[in-house]
Formats: sequence, C-alpha cells, structure tokens
Amino acid sequence: IKQYAVGIIDYSSQYGGENRRSFSYSVSNIMGEPQIFPKYGDFTQAAVMRTYGPWWEKCESPKYKKDNRPRLFPFASQDYIDVVFDQAVYPWSIAIYETYNPGSLVRILALSIPLPLIDGFTHWEVLWDNPHPQHNLPTAARMFAPILREIKHRSRIIRLEFCHSHLEYYAELDAVELTGLTIFCAFCADSDPTDEDNPEHAPYPGGAFSQLPAELLSKIFSYLSFPDFCRAAQVCTLFRSHSYDPAQFNCLNLHTYWHMVNENTLAGIVDRCKHGCTIQTLNMRWVGGGDIMSSDQLHDFFRVCDLLTLTFLDVGSSPCITDKVLKAMTDVLPHLNHLNIESCDKPTSEGLRVLHKFSNLETLNLYRTKVDDAGIICVLRSNTQLESLNLGSCQHILDYDKVFMEMAAHCQQIRIIDVWRARSLTSQGLNELTTHCKHLEELDFGWCGTLQSSTGCFTHLAKSCRNLHKLFLTANRTVSDAEIRFLAEHCPKLRQLDILGTRQVSVAAIELLLLRCPDMQFLDLSFCFSFTVEVVNGLRTLYPHVSIKRSFQE
Repeated sequence: IKQYAVGIIDYSSQYGGENRRSFSYSVSNIMGEPQIFPKYGDFTQAAVMRTYGPWWEKCESPKYKKDNRPRLFPFASQDYIDVVFDQAVYPWSIAIYETYNPGSLVRILALSIPLPLIDGFTHWEVLWDNPHPQHNLPTAARMFAPILREIKHRSRIIRLEFCHSHLEYYAELDAVELTGLTIFCAFCADSDPTDEDNPEHAPYPGGAFSQLPAELLSKIFSYLSFPDFCRAAQVCTLFRSHSYDPAQFNCLNLHTYWHMVNENTLAGIVDRCKHGCTIQTLNMRWVGGGDIMSSDQLHDFFRVCDLLTLTFLDVGSSPCITDKVLKAMTDVLPHLNHLNIESCDKPTSEGLRVLHKFSNLETLNLYRTKVDDAGIICVLRSNTQLESLNLGSCQHILDYDKVFMEMAAHCQQIRIIDVWRARSLTSQGLNELTTHCKHLEELDFGWCGTLQSSTGCFTHLAKSCRNLHKLFLTANRTVSDAEIRFLAEHCPKLRQLDILGTRQVSVAAIELLLLRCPDMQFLDLSFCFSFTVEVVNGLRTLYPHVSIKRSFQE
C-alpha cells in the first residue's frame, strides 16, 4: 500500500503563522500528494521549520552547566514533525519530497501499534537514522527514500526528525509518502532478538574494579551514557553505589532518549534523588511524544522528586505539560532560573498564569504557547532580572505594546527578545523598550507587520542599542536606506541582520553597513529588489567572512 500523509499530529516549530487559515510555509503543507516537486526553490506552498544554519546557535545562550556525558547513540535532531497516515502498515519505504536545501532529515521513527494480549504497550521504534547530516548535495529537488529497519509492528504515525545547522538556508518539504504491507513479512529471516531485547540481570562481582580508587572508578562511570549508567546499577553492589553517585547526576539530558523515557525512567531518577543526588540541569525536551507517558506520571514525578537544586528546566514540545504539571513545577522549583516550555500547547492561558510564582527567572521561552497578556505581564513583574524572553507566535497576546511597556518598566536587564510574528507590536511599545532597556543585544521582529519605519522606531532603536548583535526585521517592507545607515553608524557590533523582503534598501547602503560593521557574520537579502544574483555574488567576493543569503524561486 502506498499512501501520503493525511494529517499532522504535532511539530516543534514552523516558519509560517499559527493561524489555521494560513498555509504560507505551514507545516501542514506536507500533507497530501506532492504539489511542488520536481520544481526547486523557495515556495510558500512548502512545509518549512523555524531555523536553519548555525546562526541561532551562535547567538548568546543561557549560561548553565551542560551534560557532557557521552550518548548511547549519536543524536543531531533539532526539529520534528509527526505525520499520520490513513492505514496502519508494516513500513517498507518512506519517501520525503525535498524541494529546497535538501539533507536535513536525520531520523525516522514509527509509533508501533501493539498486538493485543501480546505486547500490550505503544512504543517508538527507530526505522532509520543518520547522525551525520548530508552536506554539499546538488541544488535540485529530490525524493529521498532511505533503507528502513524492519519492525514487527504496524504503524500509521511517523516522526520525521531534522537537523538544519549545516544548511545554507531553510529546508522546504513538499510531501511524505509511506509504502508498507498490511500483513507482516520478514525481510530478514535470520533476524533474532538481541540481548538488549531480553536482558538478563545476573549479579556480577566487583572483581578488579573493587581494587580501583573510588575517584578513578567515578571517572570511568562519567564516560557511560545515561542508559548504560542506569543499567550499571544492576551489575553488582559496587556498580550500584557508583550509579547512585550524586556527582554523576548534576546535569541530566533526556532529550537524546526522549523516545525511550517512560515512568520507569522517572522512577529511577526519583530513587536516586532520595539517595542524595542533586540535579541542577534537567533537559526533558520532547519527552512523552506519542503519549508513551502520561501527564499524571510527569506530575507525580515533579511532586515526589527532590528538585530543590534545579536551576535549568527544558520541557519544550512535551505533550505531558498541562496546567496541573505547571502548577506542580511552580510549587517545587523555587530556584529555577531558566525555563523552556516552547510548543507546549496543552496548558491554557489561565494555567500559564501560574508562572508568575517563579521569581528568579533569567530566561523564559514561551514560543507557540497560549500565554496571554495578563499571564506574561504577571511574569514580568515578578521576574525583574529576566535577560532572555521568547514570545514568538503567541497568538493569545493581543497587545504587545502593553507587554513591551511592562518589560521596559520591570525588566531593564533584558538582553534577548524574540517576538516572531507579533501581530500588534507598534512603534509605541518598541520605543518604550529601547528607551529604558539599554542592554539589548538580540532582537527578532520577524513578520511584525505593524512596525513601520516611518515612525522612526528603527532609527531610535539603532541610536539606543549600541551593543546590538542581532536584528531580524524579516518581511518588514518599510525598511529603507535611512534605517540601514543608522545601524551602520550606531551599531558597530552588529553580527546578524535579516531584512528579507524589503524593496527600499540600496546596494550602497548595504556596502556602508558591511564596511562599518566588521563583525558582521550573517546578512539575509532574500527577495530584496535591488540585489540580483550578480550583486550578491559581488558582495560575497568582497566580504567572504559574511554569509550573505539570497533565496529564489525556480
């Protein structure tokens, strides 16, 4: 059976707007048969995710201790799309129609449908992975169909995972095609269950390891991946003691293993915290996808686990986050400094208001959540040391000007602001912010169509923000030479600028900018009227250290 995706269950980000009536660059464009293929280029009818290249990673990020423990397997995924098909099959082939900047797909998983009375639980199985993204592919559309691993369960839900950091520009997808059988047929007759499928937990004496100094054995254990580290507790008493070593659990990254994390994983973490482990950094991004874990189980985890020392929590795109879970988090995490709940769509506007109970937040990511005006204003008033805030694609915020005024009044240490597709932000709110917040370094006003350069808001921004490193004015048709010249004069530290879509900027103004801003690394001139292929190539020759973008349609 050959079939195309009939629905989108979940996704981590998209370039398009969140309005269901908007199809421009929407993830939903991946549904159905190919509409663009075999054409190659930048088409609004394609599915496009939010970021690409190393530029988002090069920006200033929260300073927190990271988990340097080796991974059980290479993991490069940054985004995902969960697609559903009409009929469950045993997957034989999955083809991705890539119509612009191919090579971002790094992993494919299937949500297996268990056989009644035999398996009894739903789980994810990896069909294909390529942790080393493909580079230097031809600039042409392609249908990419990697060789899949055989699985013994039917599935109609497929997760596609992507890595964009190596791409020169946005990846665009046209369709996804699933081919499979309705009746199981073993393609590899000699495939046998592995030891991992049927683990035997026989006791094993400490042996020579017991003769090693504790410090050396602790160092050896630090090279184990998280799953192996947990399994070591089943080997012997000596290994168990080291797998409960508090020093090994300061930073915990479960994002890599999101498809393996279940209630047993959480129980193991709770048990270790009861024995003195103190977690400072916890990354649970994507955990619970496919409903393999319930929100009640995550709620109980936060209620029971001792997380008083936790300062960093990432639960982005986790379907387990609900109003009830957020309430538990605010009750038990008094020292939290960094919180990411981006793309968590289950919490209501009312439920998100509980976030004001946090009072020490330095970074907060609310991208694609239902936070409203009252909710974010309460958070701003109770977290005056806030440095980084993402309110991109928050459709329930009706008055961004009011939010910016509150930010200017209460969060004057703010450095990083992302309000991608803020529909109500005007010069009034922006001027208030730039007048009172003197530490601004990174600003994303992409697709904020209500900001007009004729009000002088961008020139005021340039004069007020001399430490500005990044400015995205994507699709703002009003940007002109005047704004570019002010940036060149007042923002010599500028590294990234996106003015995609403007028709009022001349080549001379951009040449002045590149001359005055020696640290410039990234400049997007896509769909800018004056910048032909020849002009852009000339600028690239003169300024080889700057990645100058110019998108096109075939």
